[in-house]
Amino acid sequence: MRYSVLLWLRLALARGRRTGPLAHAAAQVVRPPGALIWLHLADGPEAVSGAALIAQHLLRQRPAVQLRITFCGPEPVTTAWPADVPCLPAPEDTPAATRLVLESWRPDLIVLVGNGLPGALICTAHKLGVPVMIADARIAPDARRGLFLRSEQRSLLSRLSRMLVRDPESAAALARLGAPPNRIEVGGQLSEPADPLPCSEAERASIAGQMRARPVWLAVAVPAAELAAVLVAHRHALRHAHRSLLILAPATPGEATDLAAELEADGWVVGRRTLEGEPDEEMQIFLADDPGDFGLWYRLAPVTYMGGTFSEGTGAARSPLEAAALGSAIVHGPRTAPFDAEYARLDDARAARAVLRPTGLGDAVADLMAPDRAAILAHNAWAVTSGGAGAAEAVARAILSELDSRTTGAQ
Repeated sequence: MRYSVLLWLRLALARGRRTGPLAHAAAQVVRPPGALIWLHLADGPEAVSGAALIAQHLLRQRPAVQLRITFCGPEPVTTAWPADVPCLPAPEDTPAATRLVLESWRPDLIVLVGNGLPGALICTAHKLGVPVMIADARIAPDARRGLFLRSEQRSLLSRLSRMLVRDPESAAALARLGAPPNRIEVGGQLSEPADPLPCSEAERASIAGQMRARPVWLAVAVPAAELAAVLVAHRHALRHAHRSLLILAPATPGEATDLAAELEADGWVVGRRTLEGEPDEEMQIFLADDPGDFGLWYRLAPVTYMGGTFSEGTGAARSPLEAAALGSAIVHGPRTAPFDAEYARLDDARAARAVLRPTGLGDAVADLMAPDRAAILAHNAWAVTSGGAGAAEAVARAILSELDSRTTGAQ
């Protein structure tokens, strides 16, 4: 175990503080019989989805295990917590507060979810012989100066029994921060595949038959500020394949009437979902103005541009995982909020095509019209959307393995 003067000083100063109300409230929660795991959301809201998945898979694999969940910051807004599992504000991170809760709950294992390293909790648990590990940590390459001063961080990391990180880059960064390499494992990105958006299979087959071999691409949730760029891209696509069809879903479906008139005045042959129902051979642009049909269009279009990713202040309107789960290759601009994490996962896995400027959209769409190119992105995207559940299951197994190695008679 490494020693840190700074960490010792911080804890020495904190020892004079009284036990706070959050610790007293947590200590009142009665400990049930059986093995108990304390899940602590060390990153606040950023750790909620990972912690919920871990809790679900722990109880799925070991129904008899007892869980306690604590969170920092505002109360997590989620319906994913397992039923009857207490979810409480974290006790104050002082030696007295953490000791009170540890002696009351007597956990067999503490799992810190995320990147945070609560010093008092880690050190007090270590003194009491309670193992502490971290899960679902993602460490930036430049984290050397990020979370803690280096000596303090090394000292805390040396007290952890096991560290499960999202990717190899995080593992390397954690080792550079001073974590013992033999305790670091890559657990993967935690996520449950969302239920794919539904559609009528009979209708999908009918429309696909009418389209035959026409090249098709989808521009979804397109704001007015991006319409010109999408039309330029479609003209570019038509030069490569004159029968190309654009399925255009405006960000505001109620504007479809005015939009159709505007496009027709500009010389386009236009159809509308709410009027014609299905695109015909003559149509160049088909307005998908029924918001309940996204599952249909993602299935029919091999390529999807995610609208809202070029417009400053607009924000991406829909999650790219919707398209990824249904086999449509994704093109997007640089403005990916509020789905930054989703786009980062897809880009890192080479499961999406990022375009820096609207002028590059046409080239990207035309390139991905080639079935083999779109298929590569679509396959990688499917792996991203489906692989997270396996990672969550593996992390839960690792946690239970650590529990079993520290306890006897675990159920």
